[in-house]
Amino acid sequence: MKRYRGQLVLAIIVAAFGGYTLWDKFHATSADLEARRRNVWRAFHRERVDRIEVTHTSGRYELVRRAQSWSVRSGSVTRPADAVEVERALSEIEGAEASRTLGPLDADSKRRFGLDAPHTTVVVHEGPEVTARFSLGGAVEREDKVYVEAGAQEGGRDAARTGVVLGRSFAELFDRMSTAYRDRAVADIDPSRLDQVTVTHEARRISMARTGGVWRLTEPAWGRASRGAVEAMTSQLRELRAERVIADEADAATLRRYGLEPPTTRVEMRRGAIEPVVLRLGEPCPGHDAEVTATREGTGTVVCFSRSFADALRVPPEGLRDDRVMSARTDEVSRVRVSGGAPGGAELVLSRTGSTWTATPAGIALDPEALESWLTGLHDIAAAQRLDGDARAAHGIGPGSRTLTIEREGVEGSERIVIGTADATGFYVSRDDEPVVLRFAPSAAETLVVDSLRFRPRALLHDTSDDLRAVLLDVGSMHEEIIRTEDGFRLSRPLAYRADPALVTDLGRQLATLEVERWVSVTPLPEHGLVAPRARVIARFEGRGLPSDGGVDASVAPVRTYALTVGASAPGGGAYAALDGGPGVFVLPRSLVELITQSHLDRSAALVPREELTRLALRFGSPARAVTLVRDGERWRTDSGAPADDARVDALLGTLSAMGALRAFAYGPPGPEMGFAAPTVVVEASYGGDAGARSVRVTVGARYGSGEEAGYYLRRDGLDATLSWPESVIDALRGFSP
Repeated sequence: MKRYRGQLVLAIIVAAFGGYTLWDKFHATSADLEARRRNVWRAFHRERVDRIEVTHTSGRYELVRRAQSWSVRSGSVTRPADAVEVERALSEIEGAEASRTLGPLDADSKRRFGLDAPHTTVVVHEGPEVTARFSLGGAVEREDKVYVEAGAQEGGRDAARTGVVLGRSFAELFDRMSTAYRDRAVADIDPSRLDQVTVTHEARRISMARTGGVWRLTEPAWGRASRGAVEAMTSQLRELRAERVIADEADAATLRRYGLEPPTTRVEMRRGAIEPVVLRLGEPCPGHDAEVTATREGTGTVVCFSRSFADALRVPPEGLRDDRVMSARTDEVSRVRVSGGAPGGAELVLSRTGSTWTATPAGIALDPEALESWLTGLHDIAAAQRLDGDARAAHGIGPGSRTLTIEREGVEGSERIVIGTADATGFYVSRDDEPVVLRFAPSAAETLVVDSLRFRPRALLHDTSDDLRAVLLDVGSMHEEIIRTEDGFRLSRPLAYRADPALVTDLGRQLATLEVERWVSVTPLPEHGLVAPRARVIARFEGRGLPSDGGVDASVAPVRTYALTVGASAPGGGAYAALDGGPGVFVLPRSLVELITQSHLDRSAALVPREELTRLALRFGSPARAVTLVRDGERWRTDSGAPADDARVDALLGTLSAMGALRAFAYGPPGPEMGFAAPTVVVEASYGGDAGARSVRVTVGARYGSGEEAGYYLRRDGLDATLSWPESVIDALRGFSP
């Protein structure tokens, strides 16, 4: 025995520990009981519960746990349970605290509290032990509570029963049919792996099939389906769960009662040869108007889905039709192949790896931002019309047509955009092998007809505005020549005067670092308007320049001349343009077009300086009146000698000396519409000082424009050009009183 004494002691310890563990599993310690002394069921352990018996007015059922899953057993049928609902019920028992305790109940008390014939009786098992037992009675008058008779409060050996008052939420979790605990999972469908979806709603049938990662409407035969609409329809199919289960083992009569035989809507979803998933949708769910009844064929279970899910499935075919030229989203595109329609049949392939784009043939410079912008524009183009019948041949769509083939990352197959001809009403395209021909606006040609030029870097010139020496501009009938002098930029044509420093500086900066809005075409097309251009700009730079960055080399020649032709307006703003000796046609930014096409006369020509001013005369047209101010030392007087209000005079002179012209309209004589034959006001200013006596005369003509664009035409003596003043200056003049 001594030889085995150690082993025997160890065996006794292990046995004792195992016995204690089993005892502890089914018995609450005194510490547990103290911690739970306010709880109704103080010996209850939710993690140990393996069976819950429920006797309800609708029938008897059990909730049974096996391993980590719960099931509902009703009669001889066992079905999966909703673990979330079961855990909610266990939490209510575990945390139940009585609002008040009524003690043992006699027969009269049970009858008064509705516990003589309870709605529901629940018995909770932890293995062989019962650790909670209760019956649900009636509602407490004027309180959101119910009467409950509780037993097994201290564990299975506790046979005493006592009346307590608990919250209504406690009763609502248990006073339910077995279907309330049923697993609400109806199906788990991966929408990305579906091959076909057919929806029959009332008398309307829609069928869609997916090939090459693209959904197409086959009934009606409308071609590609809207990706967004299909995703809205199918996205909720993954882990599809009902709001509630309302019947099991439903027969034909039950299905008819819920509007499911025949159904309002039938949805059939197929994936290869696998048995299809078929859903039937019916009428509004009883007691839940925001839900509709449904069943999955073959289950016999009736559930309720949210109405939004049903509405997404019941979308009319027009809502599924796709009139966009491309289905793929910009960030999904992995490759674009441009083929056909080019001399020699040259093919351009654009491939993306991560955030990097490369081109084939190799050596083509790519601007990723320009490429991404083009893809976004391609995705956003929508057709204006669908042509009836198969009109492909009539619109130049066939073998040899220019084709864009779009491939998506991780998606088999591709989508093809086949480009046809254009006429006065539109631009024609078909997709994949569909007979449907889409008519787009003529401007769509700019996005759909592309070559490698379209994606070259947008930075075209790399020079410095400090080297700008001269600019020649021909804009319609306006011809300007601007040269840099020691005193800044000056106009030498059509008249000799100061050029506006801010405008010319900005123009020089944008020309020196010319960055196009987008590239359009290798060769000019009639619609680009470059044969009879809107403007022509020649800029001469002299100096060391800056190192080249791949644009036109500006660092070699000490004298560099750039000639820019500006054509017609481009869709979306800006204008088509080409640089002499450059690679093709591009779109100039709107800001540069505006800088080029306006007069560059110095806007300060409209100022009436206050320094050395000795006399100011204002003559108004309608109503006719005149005001004259004469300087008398540090004061101002009227021409009659009366003193003027210094503050008013100071405000007026501040406006006249600070407000330059809004814009310069044109050189040469004014047109009759400018209203100088009957001026609004004439301003005459006389000056003295070291420079000698001189005068400035400004004549204000008619008003033009409206709102923030409103102003008044203006001419200054000795300057053969028309400028303008803002409306605020005229208001200040009209409102002035000395």
